[in-house]
Amino acid sequence: MAILVYGDVMLDEWRIGSVDRISPEAPVPVLVETGYKRNVGGAGNLAVNLASINGEVDLYGPLGNDKQGFAFLDLIKDTKVNSYLSSCMEATTSKVRIVSTQGQQICRFDTDAICDCTQAEERFINSIQHNDLVVISDYNKGAITEQTVKKAKAKGAKVLVDPKQSPSYYRGAFLVKPNMKEYTEWFGEFSYVAAQDFLKEYAWEWLVVTDGANGIHIVNATEHWHCKEDVQEVADVSGAGDTVMAIITHGLHKGKSVPESCEVACYGASRVVEKRGVTIVTEDDLNKGIVWTNGVFDILHTGHLKLLRYAATLGKRLIVGINSDASVKRLKGETRPINSEFKRKETLEQLGFIDDVVIFDGDTPIDEITKIRPDVIVKGGDYTTETTVGNELAKVVIFPTIEGHSTTETIEKIKQ
Repeated sequence: MAILVYGDVMLDEWRIGSVDRISPEAPVPVLVETGYKRNVGGAGNLAVNLASINGEVDLYGPLGNDKQGFAFLDLIKDTKVNSYLSSCMEATTSKVRIVSTQGQQICRFDTDAICDCTQAEERFINSIQHNDLVVISDYNKGAITEQTVKKAKAKGAKVLVDPKQSPSYYRGAFLVKPNMKEYTEWFGEFSYVAAQDFLKEYAWEWLVVTDGANGIHIVNATEHWHCKEDVQEVADVSGAGDTVMAIITHGLHKGKSVPESCEVACYGASRVVEKRGVTIVTEDDLNKGIVWTNGVFDILHTGHLKLLRYAATLGKRLIVGINSDASVKRLKGETRPINSEFKRKETLEQLGFIDDVVIFDGDTPIDEITKIRPDVIVKGGDYTTETTVGNELAKVVIFPTIEGHSTTETIEKIKQ
């Protein structure tokens, strides 16, 4: 299953400098330029973000046969994006931002050239294979018509849309992702009930609404979800929408559900907006740093403590799962545990490097691991990666067994 991105591409430019005086000609600041940078923008930024975390991505769309277009092609060569752009525009859409060295955006001037992009659309549609993931990045510059989604669906593609025009343009899409401003311009005040009605009206399977600091709202025909992440400090929201769409697409490509993909996207976007400028999402941005380990932890000993301390160094948050009393009896017999689940939980919570302790009642913690989705699972040396529950969901790290430290051995010594 290939991933194809189609839409309005553009060139993003920044002219950066210091501002320490007002012009004598008019009451405007004077910027002394000290730096310049440029990035691919629009559908190009979405494609580059996707390629950064997913591998090769094919990009289609219209481009101008001009200096900005050539600059765009030079930039895209250095990425994992396969470019199949069509030179059918009078000028390449570009955005030039004037920014102070302190990060304050002073002004922006744009070059727009809306045109008939039939050539680019035909090239894109002809390339689609059945079951491909297609991402439409619409900036209302002419690449997307009312027939684009319909044609892609007719080829058997699963179509995801980052919209800019009327919702009727995207009828029948698998997923549509407006931001809250776009949603309210379409439909008025947001509510989950109303959102489900509109989803059905336009034959969408999923409606995902990004809501800035309020997180992401996820809706299908029968259910709804909400996810939110704290942001330490917002430096720049430029390109955040592309980040969210890229991570959602990556998740679907890897077999995750839409809500699961949105949860990761919410976290990834919260990390990206803490960086200044349009930045490319990386695998590290998707890593919540959650570490999981589990066991009975009946009589805490040195081996346990060393494993737990080591696990805490592998991420930002350590969650420990412990078997319930009923689970321990099934696994180890009626004489165990020595300490109740509540005493075992309380003991572990006294260790300052453990963030949460979860009691599970199953013979394995697969339900908890599936729900928490840790990045790393740590087990002792009597396990292997293959025998570790949840090995298909996270990276497994095996901590060597420390000889002479065992709860069973301790209990036997006490009996003697």
